[in-house]
Amino acid sequence: MKFLLFLFLVVCSLCIADRVLAQISDRRYTYDSLLVGDRITPAVSSVMMPKSYTEVILSNALLTTNTYFTQDHVSINMNQRYTYLINTLQVTHGISESGRFNVGLDFSYRTGRQDIDAKSSPLKVLGNDNKGLIQYERAITSVGIRARYLPFMTNNFVVQQTFYIPLGAASNQSMFLGDNRYALNTQLLYNYLISRKMFLFVQADILVRFRDARANADFTNPINVYTSYLLTKHIFPFALIGMTNAWDYNFDHTRQFFTYGVGLQYQYNTMFTINLFYSDVFSGENSNRWKTFNLGIRKVF
Repeated sequence: MKFLLFLFLVVCSLCIADRVLAQISDRRYTYDSLLVGDRITPAVSSVMMPKSYTEVILSNALLTTNTYFTQDHVSINMNQRYTYLINTLQVTHGISESGRFNVGLDFSYRTGRQDIDAKSSPLKVLGNDNKGLIQYERAITSVGIRARYLPFMTNNFVVQQTFYIPLGAASNQSMFLGDNRYALNTQLLYNYLISRKMFLFVQADILVRFRDARANADFTNPINVYTSYLLTKHIFPFALIGMTNAWDYNFDHTRQFFTYGVGLQYQYNTMFTINLFYSDVFSGENSNRWKTFNLGIRKVF
């Protein structure tokens, strides 16, 4: 009798699993039929979610610097090292029948470390090593309310806007982590197919950080161009070149830097990808030479 009961439970479990897998397969088939071309998602997604679909991206960026570019573009050693680990969870949901409008939430968790030794390992930000430590902070720093939409009939041009709400805005902890003000970021995302296997992805941001009790408003405009090649249906190597300009509230130019980078995206299928890349600031004015290592995971449900 127990054996028959066990057999019945096994059969029921297999039937439920088969049904669930069939539903997943149907949703992926529907999702694939609505996609237009391939996409890379280095640290931002330009893929519109159809109604009832949800995209989840976990981006993990390690930024480190011990060098500064002067106003004359001369590189000097800072005699210290600053390292930040920025973990960002982005959830985007399709709400319109046309698939032309998405809403989302972003959550940012940051860890920051300042070391007296410029040659110290950036990986110290992951632990609690007190040797050479000047300052160490970590916190959930902000929540972002986001909209992603298609302003025109073409699917190649996507606009994404995020309003960031700082958590603990007045604290020295949030100031050190660099996420202590209300801000609005508008991202213009454009995909262009060069050939059957090669395409461009252009990202231009307009970030406005609003005035608070400690600082005036400022504006940052990073522009990045990515070139990607479909090596196989699963592997997309890519390269990037970028420029960032920043201004204060009077629109006086305050800093500028130029970036290059390389990356690789592994696409298990259109609903699950892993993305990693490295970038380096190779020239600048009144700016740090940041080196960035990024690992991102994207899943659509």
